[in-house]
Amino acid sequence: MGNQLVGVAPSQIFPVEHYLTGSFESDLQYESSMGSTRFLKVARAKSDEGLVVVKVFVKHDPSLPLEQHLDKIEYIKKNLANAVNCLPFQRVLTTERACLIIREYVKHSLYDRVSTRPFLTVIEKKWITFQILCAMHQCHKQKICHGDIKLENIMITAWNWILLSDFASFKPTYLPEDNPADYSFFFDTSRRRTCYIAPERFVKSASGESKPDGPLVGDGPCYTGNLQPEMDIFSAGCALLELWTEGTAPFEFSQLLAYRRGEVELVNKHLECIEDDRLRSLLASMLSPNPRQRKSAEIYLDQERGKLFPEYFYSFLQSYLQMFSTIPIVFADEKIQRLYSDIDQIVKIVTGKDGGDEERQPEEMGPINLEKAKQLFDNDGLILITAVVTSCIRAVTDQLS
Repeated sequence: MGNQLVGVAPSQIFPVEHYLTGSFESDLQYESSMGSTRFLKVARAKSDEGLVVVKVFVKHDPSLPLEQHLDKIEYIKKNLANAVNCLPFQRVLTTERACLIIREYVKHSLYDRVSTRPFLTVIEKKWITFQILCAMHQCHKQKICHGDIKLENIMITAWNWILLSDFASFKPTYLPEDNPADYSFFFDTSRRRTCYIAPERFVKSASGESKPDGPLVGDGPCYTGNLQPEMDIFSAGCALLELWTEGTAPFEFSQLLAYRRGEVELVNKHLECIEDDRLRSLLASMLSPNPRQRKSAEIYLDQERGKLFPEYFYSFLQSYLQMFSTIPIVFADEKIQRLYSDIDQIVKIVTGKDGGDEERQPEEMGPINLEKAKQLFDNDGLILITAVVTSCIRAVTDQLS
């Protein structure tokens, strides 16, 4: 949040649970710490609606004008209520000691999933790439930018549904290129040393110092400005390049500054590892050092329809899997029954082959001809449907499922 904030030295340091108890009426019950930095403390907690993530900003300086940031969080929540691939903060609580911002807990981030067996297949990575572009389109058409897209802020469910989380409206848009402390304080919360901030967000500060005019970053002249969609596009390009190169991070802080100066060899080396020509071209465009050469998420989705991304991503799969991923909650047995009744139509759409003539009913569940199923399911797209089935296995209770 600010120049003075970076230099504040707290007189006392308390664990995150200290700020979740005893100071206000709340249904939050602390469960465990999820990490702590000088900027934010993060905890998992129980609420009446289930598990939540609580991010705690400690008020070391009570004079900090936080209202504009809290209003922005509420604005994002309201305007992304129907964005199916976005997970904005849902609640804001304030006390004399701290501000708490709260969202739904999702167990795994895309960073976790990339290194977890079974490793993602090509079609799963394409589906994830498609959804990340959809998430950005959903945000940007509401005039909302994320500000800190990275694998850690992209949540993924067991059936590969993507949720863009932890919108960074309260973090500075611009950072001094000659002072990595500001970047580390606000953005390197995982201590991975990776840097996915768009090159144009780094600026030269007067005399090599941050402007001390106001208590918040954004008050000084060299920090003035709003986030732009092309900034998110670059960050998403970095995240996708890491996804497609099996977890190889494209930039550290110093490497990104070198890229900003025109040293593009490192990025070109990473892009050479991408075998698919259309995918390589997409990522190269998203990672252009010139923001004017980056296209919008909507344009990328339109240009790759039926090419990099199969047509059924657009016409069927997104809307079909959406009903398993949004309110009202669909329980495991209901998912299995719905998939069973729809399977012939799903096969026909995804493979172009006829899986059968009649819709199956749940009460008619019985054995399927394995040889016929093998022939019909010899298609990568059905891996995405299989992921929904396997995600339900531990939760089913009906023996017919």
